[in-house]
Amino acid sequence: MKRRSRLFAHDPGSTPHRAAAVRGRGAFASGGPLVDPQARRIRYLRVSLTDRCNYRCTYCMPEEGIDRIARADLLTLEEVATIVQVFAELGVERVRLTGGEPTVRRGLVELVAALAAIPIDVVLTTNGARLAEMAAPLRQAGLRGLTVSLDSLDPERFAAITRRGVLAEVLAGLDAARDVGFSGIKINTVAIRGFNDHELGELALWAWERGHVPRFIEVMPMSAGRLYVPGELMPAAEIRERVAVAAGAPLVSDSGEGVRGLGPATYWRVASGPHAGRRVGVIAPMTENFCASCNRLRLSAAGSLHSCLARDDAGDLRSVLRSAGPVALAARVRAVLGYKQSGHTFALDGQGGPDKAMISIGG
Repeated sequence: MKRRSRLFAHDPGSTPHRAAAVRGRGAFASGGPLVDPQARRIRYLRVSLTDRCNYRCTYCMPEEGIDRIARADLLTLEEVATIVQVFAELGVERVRLTGGEPTVRRGLVELVAALAAIPIDVVLTTNGARLAEMAAPLRQAGLRGLTVSLDSLDPERFAAITRRGVLAEVLAGLDAARDVGFSGIKINTVAIRGFNDHELGELALWAWERGHVPRFIEVMPMSAGRLYVPGELMPAAEIRERVAVAAGAPLVSDSGEGVRGLGPATYWRVASGPHAGRRVGVIAPMTENFCASCNRLRLSAAGSLHSCLARDDAGDLRSVLRSAGPVALAARVRAVLGYKQSGHTFALDGQGGPDKAMISIGG
């Protein structure tokens, strides 16, 4: 029987090597930090922990569902920790845990603690359904930041887009997260014309009143465009206009194209009035392409490394880790990075997207 480590003893299939003691600091940094063929420095890793979710959001998962990852093909949590340590040695500064829905993966709190000890900046994206019970232990484990998906403040509309979500649970989770010390929680809203476009201003005001940071996302033609309706696209410029009207003042940026963090959002602030200084983020892959500043890689729950959300370009890390160990893994990461393209091929008519569904890679 395979020996289980104490760190993730409850995680079936856990491997015996620990991330915190793989080779020691600096073991994988030969060759310098990760830089792609376009000279973009990789500083940010998004890790999908599962392709399971307790929601079925219409823009994320096809109605008929997707092929699930077999249990044996799923990275164990200890393998995730080992991979993240390798990336930390290669200069990655932040890891974002995603899904599916990451809070449905057993052992999440222990994983956060292990990653925070590497050390690396650990943040999480969640639908918020389990946040009321998990906010405190996640905070204690060392989670640095939260992003919560919230596409409507209307219970019926929220239930319709999530296909099963309960708005009150998410709101309770946000309150719990704020109460245990999470600040500047990011609220992600996919802006959809004809569905929630009339709520964008209301969502921004609601978030600001609670100390959160609203962020609005353009819809993308994932799943080979099967879920994409061109007329539903809300361009970034129009999103900002809606928010400015609700704020009663124009939005301005601190530099020509807005202020960026490690992620893809461009941030703007209200110029004057009662909401002066409040910030809003816009993620606009369709109308304001940000590929030139991309600093991200994505790891699937099955251990495939994706250099671009918008391309079916994955390279396998799982088999390398299991057969040859973390030193060989670092070389494999560099090889996959060598295929990273200069940009995506999304088109406004819904063409040019990858076959993979959003739920399979975590956005």
